[in-house]
Amino acid sequence: MDFLKSILASPELVNALVGLFGLILMLIINRGAGAVEAFTGIRIEAAAREALHSAIKSGVEAALLEGPNAGFEVIKAHAIYHAQQSVPDAIKRLVPGDGVLDRIALRYYREAMARAGVQIPEAA
Repeated sequence: MDFLKSILASPELVNALVGLFGLILMLIINRGAGAVEAFTGIRIEAAAREALHSAIKSGVEAALLEGPNAGFEVIKAHAIYHAQQSVPDAIKRLVPGDGVLDRIALRYYREAMARAGVQIPEAA
């Protein structure tokens, strides 16, 4: 106990220990903040991806209700426009590359047509 009292009696040593403790605490907080940021970033990206898929799917379904014989290109354009209008933040966050929205629209077009009993050739 006397040893501890003698260490704490030195103001220079106390300042050094406080500085070291502050540094360690800062490292722990930074690591925790990085982990939280990574976790929430992943969650936000997943929510944006889900919103984008949902918007394209509803855009395809709405276009098919208006005119199922319009052809894939018209339905695809309608679905992508619908997604751009309804979830612009998700598109900005995800930054889909060239053709990604087209392929997502094709997927949901095929699914909708399959539910209607219409087989779509692979080249569509």
